[in-house]
Amino acid sequence: MNGPYTRQPPFSADPESATVIDSEKLSQSARRQAGLVLRAALVGGALALLVILGAVPRYSATETILLDEERNELLNQVSALPNAVRSDATVQSELEILRSQVLALEVVERLNLDADPDFMNPPTDSLTWAMGGISSLMTLGQRADTTLIGPPVDPKLAARQAAASRLRERLYVERVGRSFVLLVVYSDHNPQRAAAVARAYGDSYVQFQLSQQSKLAVNAGQWVNQRLKVLAERSLAATNAVQEFRARHNLVEFQGNLLTDQQQSDLATALVTASADVAQLRARVQNFDALMKTAKPDVLAVSALETLTPSDQTMSELRTDYIKSRRNWTAIVAERGENHPQAQQLKKQMDILEKTIAEELDRAILATKAQYAIARSREASLRDDLKNFAEHMSGDDKVMGQLAQLEAVADTYASVYRNFLERYEITAQQENFPIASVSIISPADLPEKPSSPRKKALLFLGLLLGALAGLIIGAVREMGPMRLRTPKDVVDRTGLPCAGLTPLPNRKLAAEQRRVLTRTLSRTRTELDRMVPPQPDTGRIVALVPVDAVADAFPISSFAETLSANGERVLVVDAGGLTPGQVQRLNALDQVETWKLSDLPPREDATDRLRDRFQTVLLCLPPLTSARFPAALARAADASVLVLPWGKITPEFLSDAILMHGESLRPIAATVLVGADLKRARLYMRPGDFEERLLHAV
Repeated sequence: MNGPYTRQPPFSADPESATVIDSEKLSQSARRQAGLVLRAALVGGALALLVILGAVPRYSATETILLDEERNELLNQVSALPNAVRSDATVQSELEILRSQVLALEVVERLNLDADPDFMNPPTDSLTWAMGGISSLMTLGQRADTTLIGPPVDPKLAARQAAASRLRERLYVERVGRSFVLLVVYSDHNPQRAAAVARAYGDSYVQFQLSQQSKLAVNAGQWVNQRLKVLAERSLAATNAVQEFRARHNLVEFQGNLLTDQQQSDLATALVTASADVAQLRARVQNFDALMKTAKPDVLAVSALETLTPSDQTMSELRTDYIKSRRNWTAIVAERGENHPQAQQLKKQMDILEKTIAEELDRAILATKAQYAIARSREASLRDDLKNFAEHMSGDDKVMGQLAQLEAVADTYASVYRNFLERYEITAQQENFPIASVSIISPADLPEKPSSPRKKALLFLGLLLGALAGLIIGAVREMGPMRLRTPKDVVDRTGLPCAGLTPLPNRKLAAEQRRVLTRTLSRTRTELDRMVPPQPDTGRIVALVPVDAVADAFPISSFAETLSANGERVLVVDAGGLTPGQVQRLNALDQVETWKLSDLPPREDATDRLRDRFQTVLLCLPPLTSARFPAALARAADASVLVLPWGKITPEFLSDAILMHGESLRPIAATVLVGADLKRARLYMRPGDFEERLLHAV
């Protein structure tokens, strides 16, 4: 019984199981944190309700503007600088124009908003007022005494700029989907002013487009006019230079081209045609020669290739007659044989036709060869003429290059001048052409209902954000280190026996707490009796060891009373683990004595004397985390009961504490979770399992 504690709890777990989501544990976590999420949602809803009650109602008026493509095309027809096709970037630019300071100043001047005290000093929301106060407190004391030296500020200009800034803060501009429709929305606590400002924005935007187009046309006209004067002078000078160069080098132009160029072009064209004819005739001659040189040429097949000489029609008729005769001869031979007189006559006729065709073919081949010789002569003649002409013109290449350069310069200046002249005419027309590429398709109406605050949406958002905050806090709490809260946790995580829970005092659950406490203490005694059975002639020593500081959580007086229920004498030794209140309650019990550590006999047989006098000796030791833990006194015990603070320590913490004092602790008979909140403890148990039902048992 007095051997050292050597049992090591199984803390290792399957690493693969850590990656699997346990739906049952997840549902238990949700059940445990449901109250927190509900309370956080109610807090968020209450804050949203306060914001709603302190908010100033605001009305929104909407002006709908269309970027008109048809007008834009009409403007392009009369514009010197055509507008680009509207793209996403162009539409985004229009949105930025509507949000600009220039347009805001124009609206301020239209409605004289800088002189309106209700606009310059609007009522403030409670939330805005609170945020402003917080901002003022944060910046208090951070202001430095600096003197700005600069030009004096115009009060009227400063007021207009301040009004424009306020105007832009309450303005919202958006594009409707992928269309060319823009929405200008303005919010104000005064519905009449909201509608007036929205309409003023639409009118100012249209006038801005007209003025910008007019300015652009004027500036473009002035610039184009200046360029026309310069281009006219340069175009005239370039044309005169071309004419002078032609006259100086005697270059005659015929039908838009130089005469020499026309002659060279005609020779080149004729040479190309002659070369093609020579190639064609050469191929025919070579083909005829190859066919006629065979051992037994087929004159009929060769004659079929003849299509370019006058004998073609004659040979075609001869071939037709030969084919008819051969068809008749074949029919007679098949019926009456080759010796028939008519067959012999047809055979003679076929021989005569074949000979005639061969003679005509010879004449056609001779005619083709003659044509081939003529074509070669013509090709050689044209090639010599073109070579002589090129040699004659090679000395004028430099002159022709200079002429081409001068003509290119003159053509370029003439083309640019004509283009700028057309643009100048169009620009002159556009200066007084009142076309705006935008139009108002829906003027702003007087709003009847406030657009903000959106009470239902804000209240729902407050509840949602509160619940989300509660969910995050609950998730952080659940993802923290696992702490021991149920007997099942102690058994599964550490391998140590657990007698149960001792609850915190709660008047509403007094009866249930008494049942749970009595059951836990009884099970603790049962575990002690199982490990260290009581003997009639000798007592037992039990060490009551808190793992961490538990103060007055363990009901030592009730436990001592449970041990002495059968008339047994119980000694409680305060070795630094009792509070004055616990000692006072113990002294009020019969069959229970309370000693201090100094009251123990200093002799070696002190434990034997205590066993002879008391059936159970409880050594109330200080926590294992105490620096003055009496290890020698703990080794004198027959068994140990570990007192675990409910929900305060992790399995790893308990393992480290036991291993640290492994030589001092005796075999652990039981563990007790003290200071438990029964309502919360049920949330860490599965509904309907043994532990959860045990808490409700009568």
